[in-house]
Amino acid sequence: MGQRRFARHWSECQIRHELADSYDIPLSDDAIEDHLASYQNMVAARHQDLEEMKRAYRARSQVVLTIDGLQPEKGHETLYVVREVTRNRVWFAEPLLSGTTAEIRKLFIRAKHLARTLRLNVVLWISDKQDAFLKCVATEFPGVPHRYCENHFFRDLAKPVLDLDSTAKTKMRAKIRGLRALEREILDARQPAARPSSASRKRTLSLAGASGDVVLDYCSAVRGILNDNHGGPAHPAGLRMLEALGDVQKSLRRVASSRKVGPAIDLLARLNGFIDRGVADQREPFTRVRQYTRQVRQVMKLLTGEDGLPLAKRKSRFAAKLDEFQRREDDGVYQHFAKVLASFRPGLFVRGKAAYPRDNLDLERWFRCPKSHERRIHGHRHAGVRIVRDGPTLIPTLDAHASHPQVFSREDLFPFRFASPPPSQVAAQHRHVIMRQSRSKKNDASYSEN
Repeated sequence: MGQRRFARHWSECQIRHELADSYDIPLSDDAIEDHLASYQNMVAARHQDLEEMKRAYRARSQVVLTIDGLQPEKGHETLYVVREVTRNRVWFAEPLLSGTTAEIRKLFIRAKHLARTLRLNVVLWISDKQDAFLKCVATEFPGVPHRYCENHFFRDLAKPVLDLDSTAKTKMRAKIRGLRALEREILDARQPAARPSSASRKRTLSLAGASGDVVLDYCSAVRGILNDNHGGPAHPAGLRMLEALGDVQKSLRRVASSRKVGPAIDLLARLNGFIDRGVADQREPFTRVRQYTRQVRQVMKLLTGEDGLPLAKRKSRFAAKLDEFQRREDDGVYQHFAKVLASFRPGLFVRGKAAYPRDNLDLERWFRCPKSHERRIHGHRHAGVRIVRDGPTLIPTLDAHASHPQVFSREDLFPFRFASPPPSQVAAQHRHVIMRQSRSKKNDASYSEN
């Protein structure tokens, strides 16, 4: 049951039906839930057992730790996970009610104690931009470099560029109006109740045919471009929108140069005028966005090593780029670039002998494992608060099955048969019960009386 639940992501209903159909074992959902809870405690205890971890790290002396948090719903606890990335192993997970430095420091103290017990040297910490993480690394791990997550670093670096791009994109999109009028004219021509006069019969028949479909396709393409908000530091959404609209305009100009005539050609010319009106007003802002984005891409190439240069060469070019930004005192965006580069420069080129990940996106992708598990077992699109409530044992159990896809044997789990959930998980479950009771309509009367 445990292997099907945590490795194959079966629901309790599926497990119950298989037990009844294949093995003729009738069990209720409550009984299955109790057995799975015991299994989860045993696997988590085995995964976090010191002897088991010593065997896993027998051939290693240096480790890289990363920390990240998950909060499915506002108002609930945040589940913090400390993960070692050279072995891709979760060390522990704990839900916290607050993200203050005092609360976060408990996690770093626990990680430091565990590293000393395993006789491992922490050579690098990777996290996102929370100030509490930075302070705790400096306090509990003095001298250990902290590597800023490149994903967050690039977003901070390009923040004024993305703001400028968003403003220009909004203004450009507001100017491109009239798509619905073009579509309505074609759709009205296709109404069977329409009785056009002899003068407009030819125009109506033309728009009701294949030429009208072409105009509708062009309008749909423009609408899709205007509704596309995807993008990032290297490809801002507004700049992508401008380039896509430019491709549409090239296509419309080719249609216009064909010297064809007709109602559909006139509508396409009007569509091209709508796009021209929106693009013309924002050419100057997008020129600046394109210039700044080019600089951001150059910094990203230096940090990610896409150009194939050795580390020393990339560091020297990074220093030259920083000096270039600092000299441009008349431009606030370049000054922002210089400030961000100088602030996080000490940890940007940290590397060891192992191929460490450049950022904590690996952990953020790993968080899809519990999210996907939750979605699959209850069939909902969202990931519920059970991830946080049962996180101290659920996260290690899922991590254990990710590295051990086979069924755990009796010899593997028998020493941990009396394992129980940690106090943080018991407290989170108790809080959840109290919160549910407080939302119950049955308690409204008692609350009003008190």
